[in-house]
This record gives sequence, C-alpha cells and structure tokens, in this order.
Amino acid sequence: MDNKNLQAEFIDKVNALLPSIDFLKLDKSCNSNDDGYAKEILKKLHDAFIEAYHTDNLEEGSYDFVELPAVIRGRNTGHIGLGIVTLDLEASGEHWGTFFFSPKGVIDQGGSKMDPGEFQYLSNVYIPYDYWYTVSLECDIHIDFTCVPQKVSEMLEHCHNNQQEEKQTPARLDGTVEMR
Repeated sequence: MDNKNLQAEFIDKVNALLPSIDFLKLDKSCNSNDDGYAKEILKKLHDAFIEAYHTDNLEEGSYDFVELPAVIRGRNTGHIGLGIVTLDLEASGEHWGTFFFSPKGVIDQGGSKMDPGEFQYLSNVYIPYDYWYTVSLECDIHIDFTCVPQKVSEMLEHCHNNQQEEKQTPARLDGTVEMR
C-alpha cells in the first residue's frame, strides 16, 4: 500500500473518532491534574495510526508526508492540547501544518477556512508552540525528545504502556513468564 493510501486510511480513522470527542473536556483534561481523558484520546489517535501504518516506528526514507498524533504546548502560555501534525519526512521531518484540537473543535492552522476567531485563539493560546508526536521517527532533526515537559512525557508514555508491558514480560510456550 502506498504512502497516500496509508495517510488517507489514518485520516479516515481520525475523522471517525472526532464525533466521539468532547473537545471542551479534552482541553480541560490536558491542562489539569486529571488528565485521564486526554491520555485516552491520545492513545486512541496513536492506535489509529498503528492500525493504518501497522507500526509506530517510521524508518528514514519509508514515507514522504505523514500526519502524526501529537501533544502541543504553547511556549508562552504552557497551555497543552492534542492535535495532528503534518511532517515532510523527505525533508528531515520539516513541519508543514497542525490540526489543533481546540475547545470548539478542530482548527486547521493556516487552512483557508480558518476564521478570525480561530486565528486569534491560536495566537493567544499556542503560538509559538512546541509539539511532540507519539510515534518514533528516525529522520526528524527538529524535535528534541530529551527536553519534554514531565506532563507531556507522561501523556506520550501512556500511548506505549501496553507495548512496553508486552516487551518486558514475554510469555513462554508453557504459559510461564520469563523474568529478565
């Protein structure tokens, strides 16, 4: 399956998920100590990516453009939100755009249909911003995962909890667990 079909499949999965998201609750969850709802939604986005691409580790040269689930944080405000970032992997992960999950729904930054209120919201709450995505990329030189804020790190780790548990406790054929 080519890259455009995988992109379309992932976008279809995200679009199917959007009607079930309470965007106001998501925004509050991202910015409170009770971030369970935000983690749940981020995990669903991450799982949708894995369902489409059959991996969460993209190797250099494997894809052109990709949309990735991400945690976004306003540099000036510290406000956290979820969204989808578009990256050009042929250009070492160059950022091409962001779909912000705002309290009023999805805002396509730079989209031709962005109204002045959406522009003002992004300017006041996020811009400038940092983002960290849930998948692993070999070729992105723009994101520093060594300087991730603690709350963001916990949200990202939540996407990988089941995978880490499976790797840490492999089952043997006789049903026992091998200790390392």
